[in-house]
Amino acid sequence: MKNTNREQPNLLEGLLGQMTERKASGLAFSVAAVLPYLLALLFAIVGALFGLFHEGVEKENWYLYVGYLLSQSSFAIVAVLFFRLAKTPVQSVIGKPTVWDFVLALIVQFGLLSLSGVNAWFMIWLESLGLQATPPQIPSMDGWGFLGVMLVIAVLPAIFEELFFRGVLLRGLKGFPTWAAALICGALFSLFHQNPAQTLYQFFCGVAFALIALRSGSILPTVLAHFCNNAFVLCVEKFSWQTDMLPILIASAICLVASVGYLIAYAVKAGRNEEEKPDGKGFFLCASAGVVICLVGWVSGLFGG
Repeated sequence: MKNTNREQPNLLEGLLGQMTERKASGLAFSVAAVLPYLLALLFAIVGALFGLFHEGVEKENWYLYVGYLLSQSSFAIVAVLFFRLAKTPVQSVIGKPTVWDFVLALIVQFGLLSLSGVNAWFMIWLESLGLQATPPQIPSMDGWGFLGVMLVIAVLPAIFEELFFRGVLLRGLKGFPTWAAALICGALFSLFHQNPAQTLYQFFCGVAFALIALRSGSILPTVLAHFCNNAFVLCVEKFSWQTDMLPILIASAICLVASVGYLIAYAVKAGRNEEEKPDGKGFFLCASAGVVICLVGWVSGLFGG
């Protein structure tokens, strides 16, 4: 007699095989690449139905706020789906970081300021390829608007982007060698933003943040560093701070060299203790759709699309 109680595979299992944490992480990247476009389409439909759009609406504060909130909502939705699908507790990415982990994250973030010159050279090279860079539009920071902008550009991205990139993605990359996981995470982080002008800086940030998260076993130190990075940029814009002074750049460069050297030493030491583990074909297979979408967006951004 046949056992009729045996569970039948769902659609995802039928297409991708047994859903492991690594596959779920790769799939999360693909979904995260698609979801903002779907939410934007839904927003466009709702806006058209209720007559919310008119000439110049794309420059109005409410419209700009919605755009930033849709982006962060995508990360939040995908993270929730991942933790449910992979049956992974959120606490696994929160961990128990030490005070030194937070201090290290802040030192790294301060050190990354010294890369501004390198990123400027990178932009010159991109411009030779046809880059037509336009600064991102942000809502007004006048009055209380500064707090609103701080919320949608500094607070929410620090929480949800770190939860996704240093939480969800690193969970799927944990079988890779430490150095490889950090490089892959950094590459996906920079590619996902589809901003050619910031690619180099975002890559170094992504790699450094991944190493901090791997070392501390927590996303909290990188949440703090991510917030400080974005908040600092907003403050520079709001209060016209000068950041290109030589003493600041020298101190930043020293912090960068020292902190990166420390993280590299950690990666080397961790690599000596790592055992050979399965390959990551499942991760890359599930993430491939997202990679293609982000590549198309990156090239489009290069030529002002």
